[in-house]
Amino acid sequence: MKNRSMRTAALIWAAIMIAVISSTATMLLTGRTAGSGGVRWVSNEQYAMIERYGRLDEVRSTLMEQYYQPLQEDDLVLGAIRGMTAAVQDDYTFYYTPEELLQENQNTEGRYHGIGVLIGQNAEGSIEVLRVYPDTPAEEAGIQTGDFITGIDGERIGSDGGKAYEEAVAMIRGEENTEVQLDILRGNQVLKLSVRRENVTVSYADYRMLEDGIGYISISQFSGDAADRFTDALQYFAAQNARGMIIDVRNDPGGLLTTVNRIADSILPEGVIVYIQDREGKRTDYYSDENYSDLPLVVLVNDMSASASEILAASVQALNRGKVVGTTTFGKGIVQTLISFDEDGAGMQLTTSSYYDANGRSIQGVGVVPDYEIPLDGERVPLDPDPVSDNQLKEGLRVLEEIIAGIE
Repeated sequence: MKNRSMRTAALIWAAIMIAVISSTATMLLTGRTAGSGGVRWVSNEQYAMIERYGRLDEVRSTLMEQYYQPLQEDDLVLGAIRGMTAAVQDDYTFYYTPEELLQENQNTEGRYHGIGVLIGQNAEGSIEVLRVYPDTPAEEAGIQTGDFITGIDGERIGSDGGKAYEEAVAMIRGEENTEVQLDILRGNQVLKLSVRRENVTVSYADYRMLEDGIGYISISQFSGDAADRFTDALQYFAAQNARGMIIDVRNDPGGLLTTVNRIADSILPEGVIVYIQDREGKRTDYYSDENYSDLPLVVLVNDMSASASEILAASVQALNRGKVVGTTTFGKGIVQTLISFDEDGAGMQLTTSSYYDANGRSIQGVGVVPDYEIPLDGERVPLDPDPVSDNQLKEGLRVLEEIIAGIE
């Protein structure tokens, strides 16, 4: 989840970098001018920071002057920044170049140059195809949900490194009408597929009526048009006199906190949906109001339901609004902030807080345990689920009928 905010660069960082590059400035800052005790212009804490970052400039200067081939300053700066964010050892903290941030914003809106897949990184570090959107180059090339991407344009992808997912996303995208070569692992079969990038627009939520008057909505990501589509679904279900509703967030890796709160507000009674807490203990609560759809409800989840998906499932449980069916979710109970740098359009994402449900429960590292645990029969969630091919959906319908019967 990402809360967008604008921040200016810290002036002290600029002072530090100027100081470590200029020996004259260093003498003035330390007050070690010849024949004088001198006056230090910065605090002891600031000076200690300057000394620590002095080694960074030493390494930079050595590389620029002695490396056997010419180097670009911008490449070294970018490497230093990426190294700093990597040192945090947080899979969700990293730096965006201007081009990467533009692509991320396009993805959030559901518009980008790519192939039309939703991918995620599982607990083992592998990159898995979670969804293939219809009428896209990926579908045309034969990519399937459940495929693992092991290589892109000849480079191996998927490792224990937290940035494997972001690297894969960046490499799959590119200029329109160019091709990307994918190495695909499907069971024991290794495939090499060439996929043409196109201008892709995807919808993050789809809905329809099932038999016996049950509304079904699948949310693939809490971004883009997901909240608007959810509102449309509720109106459609009401017009069809739906008896109950199933929300499917299996394989949904999350998205925006604002989007999941908007969706949750439309189906939850008045109360706390979720609250977040930063490292200083400052708490921010997000509420639902008294206006909501009271259709009997079941939420379908699995081990790839993460972040915003888990907020929705946890809030439904905490407020006794419905039942959760499937398998224990991923367990991502932390919130990220996306910061933009106005100077050049770059940015960074970093983890800034943890989130908790209305009962104070954190799902970080443990996930949401379903009310009805049922493993999926088969290797992957069907692309077009129905009660015959999808035993989790079948169980969800059974549970939903029990809820409806209890109300009637």
